[in-house]
This record gives sequence, structure tokens and C-alpha cells, in this order.
Amino acid sequence: MGLDTLQARGRTLALYERYGPLLTPHQREVIDLYLRNDWSLGEIAAHQKTSRAAVHDIVRRSTLSLQDFEKRLGLLAESARRRREIEALKRQLARLEGTV
Repeated sequence: MGLDTLQARGRTLALYERYGPLLTPHQREVIDLYLRNDWSLGEIAAHQKTSRAAVHDIVRRSTLSLQDFEKRLGLLAESARRRREIEALKRQLARLEGTV
């Protein structure tokens, strides 16, 4: 599924926070329980009264959708680029203030 590392989970959570409203309400509920509440697939399946395999499929498809949204729209990458530029400008300003 690709969410087995902390880094992958963190990135998927960032994608979910940015693009979550584009998912269906059911996908949002499952992903929210899985990522934010750290429920296991089995716990979600019991809560949803469905199979673990069905939950796994929803998480997988939702994750792929989130990645596709980022690929098409690039909002997360643009935000990271802006943060880097702001930090570079802050460093440059600090250097300039130090020379005055």
C-alpha cells in the first residue's frame, strides 16, 4: 500500500489535508480513521461492518487518488517551493540587515 513508513504516512496525511475534500465522504471517513486516528484496517472494517480487504482497497484507491490530485494540481509542491523561497529571502534579509 505504500503507507508502511512514517515518511509515507506523513506525506499521505499532508495530501489528505490538502485534497481530502475531493474524496467521497466514505473515502474521507475511512482515510481519516486510518491516518488521523491510527485505526487498523481490522478496526475500521469492524466499524464499517465490512471486510478488511474492502477497507484495504478503499485506503489504496484513496491514496492513489490523492497522489493523482497532487500530480495534476501540484498544490503541495507549490507550497513547499514557496516555503523554501521565503526562507531564502529571510536569510538574505538577515544578511543585509547585518551589513547596515
